[in-house]
Amino acid sequence: MVTNVRLCAPSHRCQADGIAVHAWYGLRYAQGAGRFEAARAASGTMGATRLSQVPIFPQRPSRLAAVMGAGSPNPQSEDAYFLNVWAPAQAQGLPVVFFIHGGAWMSGGGALDWYDGTRLAAQGVIVVNVNYRLGALGHLGDAQADALPLPAADLVLALQWVKDHIRAFGGDPDKTTLMGQSAGGWYAHLLSVLDSTRAWIDRLALLSMGTRAPWLPEQQARISERTRSDLDEDWRKVNVDVLMQQAMAALDKEPPRLGHAPSAFLPVASADVPEDLLSPDWAAQACHAQAVYLRCAAQESSVFFFDVPFHRQATQEQVDLALGLWPLQDLPASLVRSGAYCGGDSGLTPYQQVVAASSWVQFQRFPTQYAASLEAAGRAVQWSDFTEQSPLEAVFSGHCFDLPFQFGQFQAWHDAPMMQGVTQEQFEPVAQRLMQEITRFVGA
Repeated sequence: MVTNVRLCAPSHRCQADGIAVHAWYGLRYAQGAGRFEAARAASGTMGATRLSQVPIFPQRPSRLAAVMGAGSPNPQSEDAYFLNVWAPAQAQGLPVVFFIHGGAWMSGGGALDWYDGTRLAAQGVIVVNVNYRLGALGHLGDAQADALPLPAADLVLALQWVKDHIRAFGGDPDKTTLMGQSAGGWYAHLLSVLDSTRAWIDRLALLSMGTRAPWLPEQQARISERTRSDLDEDWRKVNVDVLMQQAMAALDKEPPRLGHAPSAFLPVASADVPEDLLSPDWAAQACHAQAVYLRCAAQESSVFFFDVPFHRQATQEQVDLALGLWPLQDLPASLVRSGAYCGGDSGLTPYQQVVAASSWVQFQRFPTQYAASLEAAGRAVQWSDFTEQSPLEAVFSGHCFDLPFQFGQFQAWHDAPMMQGVTQEQFEPVAQRLMQEITRFVGA
């Protein structure tokens, strides 16, 4: 049964860090119009009493499961246009954190218990976590080239929902912070420069944001047609698991390259995606957030390489042959000396050099340059380095290792290999620091 959100009682009430917190699960922000079609705004609630009951969009297992674990087994549905809200009891006029999850544009969900917003809300903010379309369902089809990529359009609808409804939950829509991690950071960055969202965003927090250039329209069209032609049924009606499997097989194949973590699906460079989206100087002028928080992990790319012998066991000769051809601007300061690539003289092992180079070019370079451009433009910027080390061998301070701490969810990550060996006593001070860092930034 669909109920008006303004009249809906909380799905769950609890105490977190001595603060009463209310949660609303499975709030509808959009209604699908069909596979590969733009959704339309909607409202209501599915009546869930547990976060694990809220569906997420169809997806294949995460490629980072060897680091992050499997997470909660939420149901999957193509009708997963839901968000979830956490608020301190008696909240009124509080700042809002609108979290966009990551997952390499093909996995994840705003209803995963990894991102339970209870403890973050207890810090004095309203937390909103959102689902958006992923993988083949979010990136193929014919509607992509004419407007925003479908996942971005989903997120605009969710942000519109916040603008229209969040006061009912004690939030101030004029104090909304977009907080995106990895692929979610890419989308948060995109939303922060769109004219259509100019009055909706107060602050912006980019956590280990993805910095991939979008697919060109012709690449997206080629993969769409390859997927469609290899199916025995209409791709709008075929079983979603069959579609996802066939779409993965239709992706362009890349030969392995040292220091490169290939992506699968990407947003398409559609008509409404600015050509200069990943130009730091342009973005610094176009961003309409009044303040920007940027964070990177020290060894982001380790999670893609630690269990791949091609990268993990590379010799110094192989690393020199590969990285010695990289332009200097693609190399981190740790691998440059006297204006030249220094390789083995850096003091890093061959594997550490691969991780450092990849982390810089795929995650750290754009945020670093963006911070400088924002400062040059007179914008407020806060930078944070995440350097906590995972006990998992060769992962170091890798991509996503900050997430358990950011939401203060120790138990939700019990099966994550990257967390094995981390005690509650070690966890809690780091979690408190990261939660307070974000909530102070948003104005709690």
